[in-house]
Amino acid sequence: MSTDKYVKIIEGMEFPNDTFDGLIGHKLVRLEENYVETKLEINESHLQPFGLVHGGVYSAMAESAISYGASINHKSIWAGINNNTDFIASATKGTLILKAKPIKLGKRSQLWEAEIFNDDTLCAKSTVRMSNLGNK
Repeated sequence: MSTDKYVKIIEGMEFPNDTFDGLIGHKLVRLEENYVETKLEINESHLQPFGLVHGGVYSAMAESAISYGASINHKSIWAGINNNTDFIASATKGTLILKAKPIKLGKRSQLWEAEIFNDDTLCAKSTVRMSNLGNK
């Protein structure tokens, strides 16, 4: 993805429909320096066979949101190189809200933390390390 496309997404506050985030219904709520907030309305496609939100949904939300947060701090393209997500409580319906902030900001790598809630219940906590890919 070019930095031009990143800028359009950031300015428009919307993930493109032709991306993974668009496909799963992941929406940007707030994007600013040192803070990202996103949401996802849970539907049947997000559930694993036992009716719970699939763990990959939480991990994907965190990595996508944090990629954009990293790009706000340093105007270049960032990609996740490590994603550790702990699953704390199950969700089956409603809205997932992600809130992310940096732990350590660097020019070549950044470490961020995201918490994902369903209503007021903390469902998952992710720590994502990002690497700066430069201006591709």
